[in-house]
Amino acid sequence: MAKKSTTELTFKQLLAPKYWLTWLAMSITYLVSFLPWRTKQTLGKYLGLLLHKTAARRRHICDVNLQICYPDMPPEERKALTRQHFISAGKGFLETFDAWYQPASKLMPRVDFDSQAVVDKALEAGKGCILISGHFAPLDLCGTLIASHIDLHPIYKRQNNPVFNWVMEHQRKKVYSKTIERSDMREVLKSLKLNKPVWYAVDQDYGRKHSVFAPFFGRECATISHIGRIAKMTKAPVLMLDYGRTENGYTYRFTEVENYPTEDDVTNATIINKLMEDAISTKKEQYLWSHRRFKTQPVKGDPSPYNDK
Repeated sequence: MAKKSTTELTFKQLLAPKYWLTWLAMSITYLVSFLPWRTKQTLGKYLGLLLHKTAARRRHICDVNLQICYPDMPPEERKALTRQHFISAGKGFLETFDAWYQPASKLMPRVDFDSQAVVDKALEAGKGCILISGHFAPLDLCGTLIASHIDLHPIYKRQNNPVFNWVMEHQRKKVYSKTIERSDMREVLKSLKLNKPVWYAVDQDYGRKHSVFAPFFGRECATISHIGRIAKMTKAPVLMLDYGRTENGYTYRFTEVENYPTEDDVTNATIINKLMEDAISTKKEQYLWSHRRFKTQPVKGDPSPYNDK
């Protein structure tokens, strides 16, 4: 009999002693979520600074990515941006638990959103719509806030930690009418047929099999290729979702992606990557630079820029 995946364990099985430490950590994050917003922002800053000092591997990945994407950036500026990235990531970590444990209404006074009409127009044809975005630090929280306005169906990746995954899925069910595991294409098509927005984060390296190579900050980069195919097959319009943290809260905007999709996967991927570049340029420190975005090389067998073994 095949061994059961840790992400499929029952709640009773997750109460085993080996998971108690994780449950304790989750309990602490639950309590922290009740602190005032500015207090959590400060705690997040110092958590990020701690990670900056201790997470040498992630710091290296961040620095390599910045060298690739901003080759003309002076070393001191790049070093400062790496530090700011970790501060933003620390804040984003705590914001995740705001998204899970606190009602969105608590933070709505801090939200700047004025593009509901863009989404409404996209849904007029009854084909649903495809939302594309990147991975920025307040991803989970902004998703929860957006769900207060729009019944979107996000694509997600199961987490390896079974307790973390259980809590994540359990809490997201309170926010979203439906979430879709990233490999479940059938559910994506069902949601679009129901005229729902399906939300993809399109800026991670999913390997050679699921990607084409297109420029990202001037470097050929593995980019998922099926977004354009889904849009072409379903006639669903595609919207760019740009979101982020501001000095006093959060902002998110939807804009229509024009002249998309084309007949060519590489052209479609190039359009997506250019949209990501534009979104990153206004809030560089909030982007997930610690992801190995250039891991898969155009020429199979060429070494990774991150010195992966």
